[in-house]
Amino acid sequence: MTNNDQQDKITSYAQAEAFIMNALPMFQHVGRKALDTYDLEKVSNFLAYLGNPQDRFRSIHIAGTNGKGSVAHMLAAVYQKNDFKTGLFTSPHLLSYRERMKVNGDLIDEESVLAWVQRHYDYLRTSHLSFFEMSMGLACCWFADQEVDIVLMETGLGGRLDATNVITPLLAIITNIDYDHQDILGDSLELIAHEKAGIIKKNRPTVLGNVDPKLYPVFEKIADEKESKLIYSDRSLILRSEDTHDGIVYHLQKNVLPGSKIELPNKAEYHRYNLNTVLHALHILKENKELPLKSTAAKSGLENFIRLTGFRGRYEVIHGSPLIIADAAHNPAGLRYFERFFKNNSVHLHIVLGLVKGKNLEETFSVLPDHATYYFCAANVPRAMDSNVLQFEAQKYGLNGETWPSVQRAINEIILNANKEDIGLVMGSIYLLEEIL
Repeated sequence: MTNNDQQDKITSYAQAEAFIMNALPMFQHVGRKALDTYDLEKVSNFLAYLGNPQDRFRSIHIAGTNGKGSVAHMLAAVYQKNDFKTGLFTSPHLLSYRERMKVNGDLIDEESVLAWVQRHYDYLRTSHLSFFEMSMGLACCWFADQEVDIVLMETGLGGRLDATNVITPLLAIITNIDYDHQDILGDSLELIAHEKAGIIKKNRPTVLGNVDPKLYPVFEKIADEKESKLIYSDRSLILRSEDTHDGIVYHLQKNVLPGSKIELPNKAEYHRYNLNTVLHALHILKENKELPLKSTAAKSGLENFIRLTGFRGRYEVIHGSPLIIADAAHNPAGLRYFERFFKNNSVHLHIVLGLVKGKNLEETFSVLPDHATYYFCAANVPRAMDSNVLQFEAQKYGLNGETWPSVQRAINEIILNANKEDIGLVMGSIYLLEEIL
């Protein structure tokens, strides 16, 4: 078969996307076995074949258990408002594969994906690259072709062996460390921290976000070896906060941003930690002479980061009365951010819950309240836990409710039959959000 014959097999965007999405191993589909072939030498060779496009733009590298997507989107908005052409590489996607790579908030176009797959079909077909490695190569090529000034690049899983860990960023950011993917990253916080700390680069500064100081020695050891300056975010730059109709106003330490306050357009309380991490990062980044940042533009970017970047799936209100909130929280640390709802006995909670196989059920269920009504669902992905199994296991912890054939059916039930003052939460798996947004 000739090269042209092979390329003729990929003649549409849908075929190109399917070719990438079906590339195995893919962690979202097969779990820990996907990491068996993760090899930085392989992705380095791939990028060398592509002409090392990652060397044609500046970058900021972001890892962490939770918050890395929020921090990436916030910083992207800051650079956009400072008139820099800004790339954003994040995962997973909610509605479209193209969400994983954006420039100034715009998704990669279908034509670019198709042309890239056709151009490199032979290599892609024979090199046994993973889905994420292919996506990394595609993103780097597109960003380089678009001549971006800066890319906010989020790790997919961990850090040390993540395919993104071949870049040399201006700054590394580690948002927080908590339990998630223990079967892959390790069963202690120290082991997980060691994997995330793998993104620390020689002579490049690293910001530690909402990280437990008990874990500092893990990062300090690696930072010393890499001669990397550590910036700690344990001193909060936020004095207090107050709710508004559409978001939260944060009152800041003096001279952090103009006016010493900022209103984020989202009511998620966990953004307090993300914003504090971003503010500490900006203190370092504004010193960069090649990409100078103006404080007024930075403030405007943060206050409009959802609109500017197309950020979705975090504390997203999908219905007004009763109030129903969809959030990508899928591990105990993420679920704990909703404790103010869990501990509020003045309203009744309706929790639409779906999990993937392999989760530590005891850790997850111990966070969730036993006074809520549960709607157990299975997202339409191979790794989803069967809703009947989920219901059976949850009942052992006093979490009771019915199984539902789809998340949308469960939400419709809440809308039709819950009291208007009740609150609904959709959580446990980002794949549930994919089906409803």
